[in-house]
Amino acid sequence: MKHLTLLLSLLTTFVQAQSTLNIRECVDLLAKNNLIYQQSTLQAEAAQAQLRQTKSQLYPQISAGVSQSINVGRSIDQYTNAYIDQVYGYNSLGINFQTPVFQGFKAVNQIRQGTLLRESAEVNRTAVLNAQTVLLMVGYVNVLATKALYESWTAQVESSETQVDRVSKQVNAGTVGANLLYEIKAQLANDKFSQVTALNNYRTARLALFQRMNVTPDDKVEFEPLAPKDSTIVVDNALDIYEEAAKSFPEVRSAELYRQSFAYQVKSIKASNYPYLGLSGGFGAFYATTNKNLDYLNQLNATRNGSLQLSLNIPIMGRWLTRPRVELAKVQERQAQNTLDVTNQVLRQNIELAVLNLQTMADRHISAQQQVESLTAAFAVIESKMNAGISNSYEYSLSKANLAKAQGNAIQAKYDYLMQQRLLQYYRQGNWDGVF
Repeated sequence: MKHLTLLLSLLTTFVQAQSTLNIRECVDLLAKNNLIYQQSTLQAEAAQAQLRQTKSQLYPQISAGVSQSINVGRSIDQYTNAYIDQVYGYNSLGINFQTPVFQGFKAVNQIRQGTLLRESAEVNRTAVLNAQTVLLMVGYVNVLATKALYESWTAQVESSETQVDRVSKQVNAGTVGANLLYEIKAQLANDKFSQVTALNNYRTARLALFQRMNVTPDDKVEFEPLAPKDSTIVVDNALDIYEEAAKSFPEVRSAELYRQSFAYQVKSIKASNYPYLGLSGGFGAFYATTNKNLDYLNQLNATRNGSLQLSLNIPIMGRWLTRPRVELAKVQERQAQNTLDVTNQVLRQNIELAVLNLQTMADRHISAQQQVESLTAAFAVIESKMNAGISNSYEYSLSKANLAKAQGNAIQAKYDYLMQQRLLQYYRQGNWDGVF
């Protein structure tokens, strides 16, 4: 019985653990299922395959062949080179190779370009995951915020229901008029409407988060609250953070590697203007049925032959063909430079906004908390007067609405502040270690 109880306890703990996700687990699901991130992974694999294909140009081309023919009528005897007029068979074997010796370092520069493109694609994978992680974090915080708002409005509904029950008893006792009950019920209806709206916002936020992870929505899954960060505000210099981030952020690194690749593309195109030196050779043997003196193997041994050839090809009007391609590559390089500049600009502006928002969110968070404390105390006074019958419904409804609005602002400010703290920490260190 003890073992059964322990087993049930462990099973319950396991099920509970499976029904709760923290933000790190959400990021793992994102990396596993998000199609945008998977697309960047495929692009990196394609760049790696393209690099292997480029490197294969340096390998010598080797081929082997065999042929069998039957000659009818007047022809040349392959063995004696004499004219004959008969039916005879001819079988040949051979192996050939060719390899470039010098081609203006064309393949070398193409390999260097391919290496940079591969590195750019691999770094871009991290950049895409980081961008999707930021969106995921926004969605995760939105789920927590909308849930807290829904719970707040649920508490407001419960408070109004309690007040309706109390006023109903007062109406039955004849101490207050029925009009007061109607006004309190109207307040309850407003609170329920706001509760339904908050619930819909919460469900929408959950759906968006599941879709971001590309996971089937599950109403049983709960999301773990974020641990509060140190509330001490450090006055950051946005320029200092940007200068450090520009050195390590994958978005910038990927754009820089992509820009550098065009320099080698230009060199590989210009290589077509240089002379081409190639080496080729072959080895073969044959058997002809016209030679009755030697069997198959001995005839192959007697007819073996080989060749080695060094060829030089000098382009005369090559520049006319390569000049437009070079101009296009240089334009593409300037476009890549512009993309790099835009990437740096966006990063700098995002950091500037994050630094500004952190201070703003901190101030809003403190102000909202103070507002809730003040309005909570004011509402307690109005509620006590309402219960004593010395306050009207207008004062009660107004005070309750102000408190509900302040509580909603405080909840939103709290989660905006938590989000902004983590976002700026990510910009400071350039990775997600310890951010979650």
